[in-house]
Amino acid sequence: MFGAIAVALLLAVSTPVLAQMEKASLICVGHTNVLDTYLSQEKATGLELRYTWEKANRKPLKARTDSTTVSPASHLCESSNTPALSHWSYLFTQEAFVTKAGTRGNSNSFLGAIYNLRYGWHYNIDPKPLNIRFGLLGDFVLGALYNTRNSNNPAQMRLALNIDPSIHATWRFNIKGRPFALRYEAVMPALGIAFSPNYGQSYYEIFTRGNYDHNVVFVSPFSGVQLHQMLTFDFRLWRTTFTVGYLGDIRQMRANSLKYHQYTHAFTFGWRY
Repeated sequence: MFGAIAVALLLAVSTPVLAQMEKASLICVGHTNVLDTYLSQEKATGLELRYTWEKANRKPLKARTDSTTVSPASHLCESSNTPALSHWSYLFTQEAFVTKAGTRGNSNSFLGAIYNLRYGWHYNIDPKPLNIRFGLLGDFVLGALYNTRNSNNPAQMRLALNIDPSIHATWRFNIKGRPFALRYEAVMPALGIAFSPNYGQSYYEIFTRGNYDHNVVFVSPFSGVQLHQMLTFDFRLWRTTFTVGYLGDIRQMRANSLKYHQYTHAFTFGWRY
């Protein structure tokens, strides 16, 4: 089956398309692996449910000379009226996800929630039939992980601000006159700061007694490689552009003699408009 799909893609007549604006709503469901040594020395595995909303905007270099408007699905079908577009585009992404994971002895031992906001600019190049964009994103993370079995340190806060190199690639093509698109994106937090309690330090000491102990730490790939990537396939059905694919998200950090990771592999589905 996969071989037939690959052959079809290679034989397809490619059609370059550049959209002025794209929005997407994605739902991701998958498996997650969590470790936070502030809460427990055991790894936990379970389910993650994630919602992602993103908006990419690339302005034209000049206005249209007619009254033709671009349809919401213009990112899949080329129009002869499409104007030349600027090399620069911006990307705004919001993610919210919840986690329910457990250890061998307790399937409900960890509950977590994270909100992730990214905003930045990309430089676009268009080697037909591809669109490739790369740039930097500001990355804000806020969340918490709760251990239902721990009475001493029951919760851990997630708070970070990073600068992320980012690359997106889109290949648009036709098969028997029907438009499709294959997309890959990767974001890697490179430099930033994050909050972390010290080993054995309670939140009561930090926020009530004001005992600061290197709780704002510098993070980089040396303190833990992080990578967010997504591979999706777009297709038109019932006048709607649907997308399906794979999400891989690696989050990890070593700081103050503590270790944290959350590895997620998920199935992604949604729509673009």
